[in-house]
Amino acid sequence: MTDVVLERVATDLDAIEQFDASSLLRFAFETYGDRAAIGTSLQKTGIVILDLVHKLDIPYRVFFIDTLMNNPETYDLLAEVEERYGVSVERFAPTDKEVEALYHEWGQYAHFLARTRCCHARKTLPMQRALLSLDAWVAGLRADQSDLRRKEARKVSWVPDPTGRKVLKLNPLCDWTEAQVDEYTQRHNLPYNRLYDYVSPYGERYTVIGCQTCHIPVQPQREPRTGKFPWESGQKECGLHFDGGGI
Repeated sequence: MTDVVLERVATDLDAIEQFDASSLLRFAFETYGDRAAIGTSLQKTGIVILDLVHKLDIPYRVFFIDTLMNNPETYDLLAEVEERYGVSVERFAPTDKEVEALYHEWGQYAHFLARTRCCHARKTLPMQRALLSLDAWVAGLRADQSDLRRKEARKVSWVPDPTGRKVLKLNPLCDWTEAQVDEYTQRHNLPYNRLYDYVSPYGERYTVIGCQTCHIPVQPQREPRTGKFPWESGQKECGLHFDGGGI
């Protein structure tokens, strides 16, 4: 990012935040080119963002933080997304050395014994490597996803990469609701994780999908994030986002 662009964005941050989702995506990729990318965990919000940018008919990058512990349905969706949109999704994953270091310290069930350390190895470190290649990171965070996000999330903000350099973080659907995302998904027949179709004999459904070990279906009377790290209470953040937690 040049100093001139950095200065202009810093000056116009509030103005940029008024852009609608498509305008924000056009701004990101026309301004930063291949130094901008959409980071998606393949939740419904991320697929909507992909569909919106694809309709703009401009070059774009997409990446996926692969914890190596996702459900088979998530990898099926990844392949479906690549075929539908004709895009190669970049993958950032923990290295063998990072996983081995985690296991030597906490064992193979580190996700239960030291969940934040596991998330750091499997999500945060790969994300830091992704940020080194970016000047603008497009994310799928929405304000209605948690109380913390409702208070802290912004459509446009700055985040540091591992060197302390500023990266522009854009959340195009920050002001969308879950109902809007679902309506868009259905209207445009978008691909989605088929685990969302699962219903147990007890009415349990997936409300959040991530690592297979750490996300479970829950009954509809439960809070939506109950199934994320179900042995924990509180904010339940994975650490990818500084402005309202990870999902």
